[in-house]
Amino acid sequence: MDVVPGVGGPLAVPPRGAVLQINPLPDSTGLGAIGEISMNTRSVWQQALNQLVERRTDVLHVDLSRVRFVDVAGVTDLAVTAQRLPEGQRIVLHRPPPQLRRILKLFWPDVAAIEVAA
Repeated sequence: MDVVPGVGGPLAVPPRGAVLQINPLPDSTGLGAIGEISMNTRSVWQQALNQLVERRTDVLHVDLSRVRFVDVAGVTDLAVTAQRLPEGQRIVLHRPPPQLRRILKLFWPDVAAIEVAA
């Protein structure tokens, strides 16, 4: 399994040394990501997003405060996931890297199902 549940579990180590660790958030419905979201960790990211949207709650939280880098493909995965959400459900991003905000504004300025929190 590529997605690592729980804090302190083994890291998911994709090729070329890129690392992305996914943990459930302790006090809300969502996940926290640590590392980088790139071509080398894309399968981990996609699996985490797929598992996230299986939860039946109005607000899905994604803490990105410990993500060092996210590429355009990673933001694309996020936007496509948000576009597939049922009406009334949304993803709230907590402290995403600056490049994620810029990519969202540039390519997906009207995705209402994504909210960026400070």
